[in-house]
Amino acid sequence: MDGTLVNNYTAIYNTTAEAFAEAGLSAPDYETIFRTVGGSILITMQKLLAGSGREELAEKLAARYLEIYPRHTFDGLEMMPYADRILAALKERGLKLACFTNKQQKGADEILGKLGLDKYLDAVIATSLHSARKPDREFTEYALKTLSLEAGETVGIGDSPYDYKAARVCNVASALVATGGDPAADLREKCPEALGVYADFKELALGVFDIAL
Repeated sequence: MDGTLVNNYTAIYNTTAEAFAEAGLSAPDYETIFRTVGGSILITMQKLLAGSGREELAEKLAARYLEIYPRHTFDGLEMMPYADRILAALKERGLKLACFTNKQQKGADEILGKLGLDKYLDAVIATSLHSARKPDREFTEYALKTLSLEAGETVGIGDSPYDYKAARVCNVASALVATGGDPAADLREKCPEALGVYADFKELALGVFDIAL
């Protein structure tokens, strides 16, 4: 979701900064947080605290983040370019569609509803603080089971190596857009079996699905 379908980074930054301030810590800058998002809020906190000597606070900060986040959910919220158009086009083809995200379930549901993207989706497959998450095989298997799909008839679309690994761990094809925190060159290097790395959904729709948006 974040970095692929939606831009929710302002809310993520505001929530993280508030959680750090409450703990008496200086918050990382926006760019650092932007480049760190993707694994889950617990993994994000672990990365942000690495080398600080306060690594033991990661779980506490992650839990507090989840308490604070509802106040900021819609801060600066934007749909990624062409997100609604590609979902509509794929839905018209009769494909099953899901948002497969490491974001917490409640926040994911609210954001997709707010932007009107939920109407295109057959499922929103999200997480809790300690549930399986991308790139865990268990989480991908759960997504396939939820949609009643086999790996060979599925493509995972994302913006990060987490998304790529989550697909490839179950032999699902992967295609990537460079609209999140990972530059295109890094995605090409870290995701060698991807169908392609595209600038946005317009390029991806044509390159993967032969759809002109």
